[in-house]
Amino acid sequence: MDGQMAQAGRLIGLPERMSDDVVLLDGHVLADAEAHLAGEDAEMLLRFEAPHASTLDQTRAAIGRWIAARAAGGPMFAYAVRSAAGELVGGCELRLAAPDSADVSYWVFPAFRGQGYARRALTLLCQAAAKLDGVCWAEAHIDADNLASRRVAERAGFVETGVVKDQARSGDLVRRVLYTLALKPETGRYSGQRPTPPS
Repeated sequence: MDGQMAQAGRLIGLPERMSDDVVLLDGHVLADAEAHLAGEDAEMLLRFEAPHASTLDQTRAAIGRWIAARAAGGPMFAYAVRSAAGELVGGCELRLAAPDSADVSYWVFPAFRGQGYARRALTLLCQAAAKLDGVCWAEAHIDADNLASRRVAERAGFVETGVVKDQARSGDLVRRVLYTLALKPETGRYSGQRPTPPS
């Protein structure tokens, strides 16, 4: 528990907002719930040809958990991904996975794909993670058939380094492709397998 608290406290060092003038990362608000649910529905229909199972109340509860985690400094830090005009286009998360690494995840709703939002959001998130004490690399676990997310990771400088088993929402273990990105000079178990991040 003390280790979890120490890791959570390190996330307080992450900025509240980040922007590159095209994409803005900031905190979710409960008013995002309808747009978020609509984006999830569109994603489920696109990828699985099935409607999403979440309700508006469940989406509000999830956003409430993201808000609470940000206020507590972790263990997960979620950002809303917005256009420069402030429209919700997706989200991203960072979670400390080990003393020297962070797991990242990211999504952009189908209506906003192909505009560079996901790559820009992932780049901003990794730049922030690189400033955390002791965090030397980032990793993303991506479904093998999610070619769009794999391309985003590669365009942000990540390289494919293996396969990992993650627990799915159903509780089953699923195999995902592991992508890694060096955030600082090469150290640790993946030394030599990852590129220096693009400047």
